[in-house]
Amino acid sequence: MAGAVPLPTGQAELLEMIALGAPLADTLNRLTLLIEGQSPGLFCTVLLLDDDGRHVHAIAGPSMPPGYLPLFDGHEIGPAVGSCGTAMYLRQTVITTDIAADPRWDGYRDLIAGYDFRACWSTPIFLNSDTVLGSFAMYYREVRSPGARELELINVATHIAGIAIERKRNEEMLKRYRHELEDLVRQRTEELRAEKEKAEAAVVAMSKSNAELAAVLNTLNVAQEELVQNKKLAGLGSLVSGIAHELNTPIGNCLMAASTMHDQTTAFNAQFVAKGSVKRSDLTAYFAEAKNAGDMLTRNLHRAAELIASFKQVAVDQTNSNRRHFMLDTTIDNICLTLRTRLRKTRFIIDHQIPGHLEFDSYPGQLGQVLSSLVDNAIVHGFEGREDGTITIVAQVEREGWVSLSVSDDGNGIAPENLSRVFDPFFTTKLGKGGSGLGLNVVYNIVSGVLGGIVKANSEIGKGTCIVMTLPQIAPQF
Repeated sequence: MAGAVPLPTGQAELLEMIALGAPLADTLNRLTLLIEGQSPGLFCTVLLLDDDGRHVHAIAGPSMPPGYLPLFDGHEIGPAVGSCGTAMYLRQTVITTDIAADPRWDGYRDLIAGYDFRACWSTPIFLNSDTVLGSFAMYYREVRSPGARELELINVATHIAGIAIERKRNEEMLKRYRHELEDLVRQRTEELRAEKEKAEAAVVAMSKSNAELAAVLNTLNVAQEELVQNKKLAGLGSLVSGIAHELNTPIGNCLMAASTMHDQTTAFNAQFVAKGSVKRSDLTAYFAEAKNAGDMLTRNLHRAAELIASFKQVAVDQTNSNRRHFMLDTTIDNICLTLRTRLRKTRFIIDHQIPGHLEFDSYPGQLGQVLSSLVDNAIVHGFEGREDGTITIVAQVEREGWVSLSVSDDGNGIAPENLSRVFDPFFTTKLGKGGSGLGLNVVYNIVSGVLGGIVKANSEIGKGTCIVMTLPQIAPQF
């Protein structure tokens, strides 16, 4: 049609809207207008299925006559509920070539009288093979059947609508999780603030410093015991060893500052008692030493608090309830949309090759966390000193019920002496430069714990790194 947006161009614009987080209604309205522009006399609507899986409400259909869409709000799907309600109920496309003669419209024919619609073709929008999200409908004012072009348009529309609706659901889910995380961070911040106040009080009362530092260590031991009891972290022994090693330096510095200040205070007090007065220079020197000791205590206690927070972050919650059926290609499509949006101002490329028949019963949120961590690790380490590079995600069937998922880059590679240690907690080649050494350890714990799989690393200097995960299509039950 003259003036109509070409379908490929419109698809690209819609995917960009989805990636940038545009409101769902705006995206679906834009989708209906794009499809309408491909065929003269075409009207399109999108209905969503409520969370109860039974009732519908209209969300998109800007070209429909006023008052038409609200007619269907709140109706329950069934075997004879027009084209849309029937399509969602039967989970298959429903073609109504003549509304006036189709028995599935018997209960709605009087309701839509005066709108002059004669044909309606409706296709369900799926999240996965078990879950219907809604329906996409095409209306005409004359009796007609769909041709090959219309069927192609329906397929394009339902695919894009499914991506947009699932993205919106994931955003709402992430929002809930973000609120929970904010509450947890707030709680931990209050705990750390209380510990900091105790540490600051040690500057005023140095005699209590040893007890307060012991309380910090006791908090770490309690957290360690909780993680062991709930089986939240694989290889806890090596992690505790790394934590103890990392905490040794700041705590040792605190003990040294506290004991030094205690000795100086004792000596200063003895001098005052003996002479009955003190020199201004002696008092100034004492205050300077007290300030230095306080600064050292504050700095090292901050470092200890950061290490404790890192320890908490490593724990993977194996009772995460965000488990569902999903198609691997659709899920990774959505993950890559987000990752590409983050990298759109760089020259790094993410490519993926995922077969369309791989269905999982697992944890897509945790899988997304793993892929995001691996991409970040490739950019920070694999492409260090470079401005461009390619990250490739490939999936293939390993054996019955198992899939091999690899994330590879064409970056700098990993030195042979470091390759066997990349999944160890606190191992990093950027020690002292902002690296915590926890990224790949978190990946290992999620893959081997929550997802029930196996992960290994292959690398060659100058040619890149490949992280290979062997995952069950049905994750273990916890």
